[in-house]
Amino acid sequence: MLSPYHPLQLALGLTIWITWFALMYGALGIACEVAPPPIEQGSFTWINVALLLTTLAITGLLFYWAHQCWRAAHAVNKPKDPSRTFIANLGASINLVGAIATLSLGLMVLLLPPCL
Repeated sequence: MLSPYHPLQLALGLTIWITWFALMYGALGIACEVAPPPIEQGSFTWINVALLLTTLAITGLLFYWAHQCWRAAHAVNKPKDPSRTFIANLGASINLVGAIATLSLGLMVLLLPPCL
């Protein structure tokens, strides 16, 4: 992981989220074209399980990064530079938003069949 004080923290969470979003729907489209599961199977298909596991992994990574940034911003012996603390606080918030967005969209695989 990058340092919690690195300026890239300001874009990392949402970049990971948009990459996950594009890959998830791209993979869903390809999987539905190549090997669509029967519609009677409902939402518990191999496609949805793969998407759910990917969602949980990305969400966990973003929550971990948010936690690391939050801890760095609120550490007792934190750096005296207020811009570094600002970056760590904002990085924690952005990673948290990315994690919540990933989880909220990814949990839809529990409700919907993959290839409608």
